[in-house]
Parts: sequence; C-alpha cells; structure tokens
Amino acid sequence: MTAFLEAVKLPDWLFAGIDPRFIAVGIGVAIIAADAFLRHRKRPQQSLATSPVPSLVTASSPAEAPVATSSLLADTIEPSKDKPSIAVLPFVNMSDDKSQEYFADGMTEDIITGLSCDSRLFVIARNSTFAYKGQSPDIRTVGKELGVRYVLEGSIRPIGDRLRITVQLIETASGAHIWADKIDRPTADIFEVMDEVVDSLVIALCANLGVAEAKRAQRQRPEDLQAWALCVQAEVIFASQPSVESRQEAARLAQRAADIEPGYAVSWALLGYVASIQIAWGLSTDLTKDSEASLALIDKALGLAPNDPTVLGHCGYAAIWAGQAAQAINYLERSLAINPNNSFARFAYGAALLCNARPGDGVTQLQLFIRRAPKDPYTGTAYFFSHSVIFSLASFSRRSRTR
Repeated sequence: MTAFLEAVKLPDWLFAGIDPRFIAVGIGVAIIAADAFLRHRKRPQQSLATSPVPSLVTASSPAEAPVATSSLLADTIEPSKDKPSIAVLPFVNMSDDKSQEYFADGMTEDIITGLSCDSRLFVIARNSTFAYKGQSPDIRTVGKELGVRYVLEGSIRPIGDRLRITVQLIETASGAHIWADKIDRPTADIFEVMDEVVDSLVIALCANLGVAEAKRAQRQRPEDLQAWALCVQAEVIFASQPSVESRQEAARLAQRAADIEPGYAVSWALLGYVASIQIAWGLSTDLTKDSEASLALIDKALGLAPNDPTVLGHCGYAAIWAGQAAQAINYLERSLAINPNNSFARFAYGAALLCNARPGDGVTQLQLFIRRAPKDPYTGTAYFFSHSVIFSLASFSRRSRTR
C-alpha cells in the first residue's frame, strides 16, 4: 500500500475524511480493470467515438427539453414543495457591444435548458423570466411572482481581451447569497467554449442547490420534510463523509422517504445504492443475498421511473457492485444521454467501464468528470480510481516484460 501511494503521488487532501474502505475499493477496481484488460487486450474494443451513445463525451444540453412554466398573472405563487424551484433571470450585458447581448441571452437559455434536464428541479420557463429583461427587480419580489425558492442572476463584461461571466444564486425568501462564481475566457474563443462554460455552470449550480436544500432540510421539523428533501440529505451526508455510520444514516433517510412517498423512485434507487456499498466495502456476510437485495431495489426504482437520469445513475453504480457491471453501463449511458450534466452518473460510468475491461475509456470518463466537477465530493475517489488503474497497468506491463 505504501509503495503504491508513493508511486502514484496523489495529494494528501484527497484522502481527508475518506473511509479506508474506499481506498481498498479503488485498488480493487484498478486490479480488476487492469487484469481484465490485459487478459482480453486482443478482443476488439468499441471506442467512445463509435459508441451507441456518441454524444456522452461532447454533448452539452439537449436542444429541446421540457421546461416547467409559471404564470405572472397572480401576485403571489407558492414555491413548489416537493422539489426546489429556480428561475434564471436574463444575464446582463455590461458591455457596449450589442453582439454580446445575443451571447448573454443565449447563455441564459442554455442554462435554463441544462437545468431542465434535471428532473429533481422545477425550472421556470424562459418566457416568464425574460419578462424581467432590462430591469433590476427585487429578488424577493421575483420569488413571490414566479413562485420560486431560488433565483440565478448573472452578467457578462469585457476585461481587456477576455470576457468575464459572473453568476450568483440567491434564496428568494431571505435574499441570502447561496453561491457565486466567475469564469474568464478569451473573447475571441468564447463562442467555441460556450458549451463548456454552460456545462460547468450547470454542474456547479446543481451541486450547490443540493447542499442548500440539505441545509434547509436540517432547519425544518422532521415531520415536515418531504421525500425529496430526505433523499437530498441522504446523498449529501454519505457523499461528503463516506463511512459506515453515514451509510447507515443515508439508508435510514432514504427508507423514510420511501415510506412517506412509496412511488418516489429516487428513494428506492438510493436504497439500492447504499445497499451495494456494503458489498463494495467488504462488509457483506452473504454476497448472494445482499446482491439480490440490491438488485431488487434497483428493479423497484426502475419500474417506477425507467427514464429518470438520477434513478439510472444510482442504479448503475449499484449494479456494478451487485455483480451486473455490464448492465450498469447500459443504465449509465441512458442516464447521460438524457442528462449529460449528471456528474454522479459520469463518475459511475467511468467506474463501470473500468470493471468491464475498458480502462482507457474508463479513465477518460473519470478525467472528464474531474474536469467538469472539480469540487464534487466524489472527485477524490475519481482521482484515486484513475491513478490506480494507470499504476496497475504500468505494473502489469513491467511484470510481463520481465517474464
């Protein structure tokens, strides 16, 4: 173990707060992937370029997606209680160049479309939010008029030969700033990298919305929590501090969500996911029984929502450890085809490819996940998985040359 860690030279912060079982899992995945690849290296491998889902690496947001709508006719609309609601206000063009106006509007529309791909969110349609274009409305008023819990506002302005894009997420009830970010890109290249910019903003926004909702749920009385909020809590608790205790707490919260709303597929998918972690961490005393239990939960979730990208993502990762790594790829490719910005599904897809003797493709997907979601709780695990595979392949290669 010591020799391995010294060889791969990973930063110490990657392992802060990570249960040692995660490290064991990473090494296990690496050995499985490297060994399977070397034993089957003569078998023709399908590249991502010829994959049935060719858009997984390069796709941004789908051209069209259903967008929730809200009316401006009523003075006050109550925010959706079963999921977080958000309105993206038209980005402000702070330059004198009118061509940048079209860029700002296009970015606003693409972010709305990207967010609408996430079934966990209630997103206000473009026509409603563009009614505020050219205004500086009070965010609390916007929240009441559109019936949303959060508002995203942003601006673009030139700084020398670069263009700065600034965004901030605001809670409408309090006016508190939940998250803010800025991105600088060369003005000459901005249209070429627009998809990348939008994707990175959508991924970061969804992650911070999840954290904000988890904190909001903690402030509520337990009996007032909805199934959605319980599942958000479960995800955040386990992802931020993976341990035996947090796994048990995540399972408890997901089960409570399933009890409150039996038809909510995400809760069953989460239960299948946390059940599979018991197998992955070597805690199972009966692999057959635990695998069957996890697969039953996966089937339950997919029976309720076969095309939900969040459900497919969790079921895909669970299927890896429940002994159906090939089926996991199918689930995860479907998830990413529906929502290319599903960062957890991207991470799980990389892991599934590693376990299916496709280390090159697996590492590529993990690196794409890291680039798009550098602050995601699973980034450390993705680093470890990918570096473990690279180290193991090099080790196997050296060993084969000396025989």
